[in-house]
Amino acid sequence: MPEETDENNNDDVSEVTATELYNSLSCTLSTIYGETPLSKKRVRTLKLIADKMSAGFEKFDLSTNVEKAHYISQLTHESDGFSATVERVLGPTWRELFRGESETWNCPQYLDAVNEDDNYFNERYVYSRNSYKSKFRGRGLIQLTGCFNYLGFYYHLSAKENNHPDSDLHRTYFTYQDGRGDTIQVGMYCSDDALERMDGEFSKKGLAINPQSLLNSFEETSDELALPCSDRGTPELSSTDFIVDSSFWYWKKCQNSSYTRDFRNQNSDQAVARMTECIHGRHSTYQNYQQINCERTGGDFRKESYCRRKKAYEIALTCLQQ
Repeated sequence: MPEETDENNNDDVSEVTATELYNSLSCTLSTIYGETPLSKKRVRTLKLIADKMSAGFEKFDLSTNVEKAHYISQLTHESDGFSATVERVLGPTWRELFRGESETWNCPQYLDAVNEDDNYFNERYVYSRNSYKSKFRGRGLIQLTGCFNYLGFYYHLSAKENNHPDSDLHRTYFTYQDGRGDTIQVGMYCSDDALERMDGEFSKKGLAINPQSLLNSFEETSDELALPCSDRGTPELSSTDFIVDSSFWYWKKCQNSSYTRDFRNQNSDQAVARMTECIHGRHSTYQNYQQINCERTGGDFRKESYCRRKKAYEIALTCLQQ
């Protein structure tokens, strides 16, 4: 793998149509997972997001194949190969959720995927319920997690809608005054009262948490927004918009941070490590990427995380350049 690609190389700067992106993503996932044809759990997501994501590359300034490959590789890892747009919690089986009898979860595309791979949906892809992995559990292709990240995304959406100067920021630091007048920093979990108070903080800037249904039923509304199905979401925000734009918003962190922004257009192992830190958090394992032997990770989940993202990056870049 070359240590670095010239980010001003015009051969690497390209627009990609929805069809081209769909084919590149299919190429990437088929190669990684050895699936021919590609499984339904991935196909139904690609069909949902291809148009929106191809337009998002220009909208969010991902102009080079190298940066697109970094972005795709991180999403591939976070969403388990574009198959998971919401973390599962212990409860009803996937078939019960998507059997077509529930108005809330009605989604034929998802049911087809469940019927194809029971083991994946009902056994392997299950997460434990806790204070934030229910209400604020991972959703979207980037698996947005934690109250502060959700508020950051909705702050961005409201700022963009209102032409506010903060619309291009990746802001996740928020505070509010509780009932005793103490200043509270938003963390992984927010109570309903905290969300109401944060909506008040937003309003001081002429902004709002929107969709407003998030204030009354955050978990249910968020699950609706994360459904990888056509014609789902809320009147204010479709599921396609949430699933794709939340990942592009989070990518702004990689574009804006001095720690990562110079690496997003570099074709190198170090760049993979830096972009992994952007998404997964800074850690000495990633900083010592040169010491990682991907043939012998010893079960270390961070080493495996880096190696999977590295493999996905290399394959994505090849598929984009075809």
